[in-house]
Amino acid sequence: MSPVWYISLIIIPIFLWGYGMFTGVKRWVFEAFNLRKHGALPNLVVGNLSAGGSGKTPMVLFLLESFVNQKIGVLSRGYGRKTRGFFKVNEDSTFVDVGDEALEIFNHQKQTPVYVCEDRLEGLEQIYNDKKVDWVILDDGYQHLRLSANKSVILTPFNRPFWEERFCLPVGNLREFKNAATFANAVIITKCPSELTKEEAQLYLKDCRLDTLHIFFAHYRQSEPRALYNESQEKRALLVTGIAQKEGLDESILGWDIVDYIPYSDHHEFSERDVHFWLKTCRDKSVNSLIVTRKDLQRIQNNGLISILLEEKISIYEIHIDVEILWNQKDDLLKLIHPC
Repeated sequence: MSPVWYISLIIIPIFLWGYGMFTGVKRWVFEAFNLRKHGALPNLVVGNLSAGGSGKTPMVLFLLESFVNQKIGVLSRGYGRKTRGFFKVNEDSTFVDVGDEALEIFNHQKQTPVYVCEDRLEGLEQIYNDKKVDWVILDDGYQHLRLSANKSVILTPFNRPFWEERFCLPVGNLREFKNAATFANAVIITKCPSELTKEEAQLYLKDCRLDTLHIFFAHYRQSEPRALYNESQEKRALLVTGIAQKEGLDESILGWDIVDYIPYSDHHEFSERDVHFWLKTCRDKSVNSLIVTRKDLQRIQNNGLISILLEEKISIYEIHIDVEILWNQKDDLLKLIHPC
């Protein structure tokens, strides 16, 4: 065999599974040599095995609303922020400081302390010193192996479960090999059809090889558009989103005439150029209403772009996701993943 053939035998597996090989070896090392440390506060990690679009932030908000009257904090890495280190989100925080997901949680759950820190152990230590909460939900962090979480749950979308993914990053979508799921306390299949039956769920799971795990199914229900500025009498609108999974989003806004849909990449940083394009599209389509997701709204509000829209008398509506655990299994899930 030629040298090129031998090199290809090495390069191709690394290219297809390299990230998974790295994270798999790293997880084994941390487990085998007892390198993982418990956090300063009890904690629950909400993570995934595949990159993007599993619905972590709606699930975190659902859990905050479900564990009512408990002193819970939220710790996020603060994806997309331009800062580093530990920050506590406050009224003056921007998505540049803390990221749009942390800002969305803070603005929706004002009574919940929200923090960002890329080092989860350091973040938990700082939150402990803040003396505001009894335990913490981590928005992402399943691959942050320095932390030995008290409880962890993996999310995976119904239409693209992680066990059907073939390759790891950068070729595929997996962050780790599929057997990493066995370290979680539960798996939640997100974005399920509302009419899914238990029998259909059993067929759905027949090839997943997760027999030893607790598996739950969650329906993600699209909210009706809620007027934030300049409510309009007409139900005609331009839809703009910067989210990971967009399939069927415009179809789910029932009762509205969506004249056009402008999708951007997840966490897209909107600019004045974008806003002027929306305004031109509104004029071309003879519409004066704009629908955005709650997460995207954080970036539009924080950098002054909202004022440009309001000067043009544009009505602005917000949509978000509400989570429902199917077949009355919510209490079973909450009991299983409570970290205290």
